[in-house]
Amino acid sequence: MDEIDKKILQILQENCRIQYHKIAERLGIAPSTVHFRVKRMVENGIIKSFSAIVDPEKVGYETIAWIGLSVDPRKIDEIAKKLASYDEVQIVATSTGDHDIILQAIARNEKDLWRFVNNKIKVIKGVRKDFHVSTFLDIYKRTHVIFINNKDS
Repeated sequence: MDEIDKKILQILQENCRIQYHKIAERLGIAPSTVHFRVKRMVENGIIKSFSAIVDPEKVGYETIAWIGLSVDPRKIDEIAKKLASYDEVQIVATSTGDHDIILQAIARNEKDLWRFVNNKIKVIKGVRKDFHVSTFLDIYKRTHVIFINNKDS
């Protein structure tokens, strides 16, 4: 990935709907070059998708939480994949530290969050009883943009 690719990625992260000819104008290259490079980055898995970023609160989701789970180590992959299948789960990852799995879940309200925890998480075989839930109060920054350092990456 060269400097042009990095600049294209930065522009697409700001606005994934921007037309290729506008990217080309900004960078002083041909639109066909932009098209080719974006296609290559998609094929190589650098660009995973082009999507709209939705504000959860504006569509009725008021509760976001980090949930840390301790699980049977023999079932960690199975449990992580099961959790990843739930619509409420936005991120699921195995981790180091106090928890084996950490996930971010979203719900319409606290009651729905606890319904999700009790009816979908606690019932998974291998999930231990010691888990931790931290709900978000105020979000000061939310971004999906990955800073691409044009010099060292």
